[in-house]
Amino acid sequence: MTSQFKLPLFVVFIAAVSFQCLAMRSVGTLTKKEATEMGIEVRASAAGPEALWLQLEFKPEGKLKAYDHVELEIDDGGKLLVAYAALGEKRSSSGAVVVGFMASRAYVGKITLSIITGFPSNFSANQLRMKEFVDLSKIQ
Repeated sequence: MTSQFKLPLFVVFIAAVSFQCLAMRSVGTLTKKEATEMGIEVRASAAGPEALWLQLEFKPEGKLKAYDHVELEIDDGGKLLVAYAALGEKRSSSGAVVVGFMASRAYVGKITLSIITGFPSNFSANQLRMKEFVDLSKIQ
């Protein structure tokens, strides 16, 4: 193959590959009421004087039927500290997804959990900001 044919083929290849990467993620933040209506439950309990045990539980049905995974994000006033950290899950006997982790009480207002649904190149995130779901004054 002569060099005059290689350059146009290379340009066509690069253009074709770049179009394959056009993926977006739709993101929506759920209120406490919306989460309850979707069957999402957030539980928090004391894990010592400085820590909390947080659990998220939901059934993958309705708007969450195409459930893929749950991600943890920690943001400090616009400064991203942790992102896209997939959490390990357990399934209850009823088929509900349960994820849990321990965190510092000081970080609860900075934590967002995202329930990811869909498939690669077409994921959606249903975000739950823990400051909306956890009342630290009620946890002893």
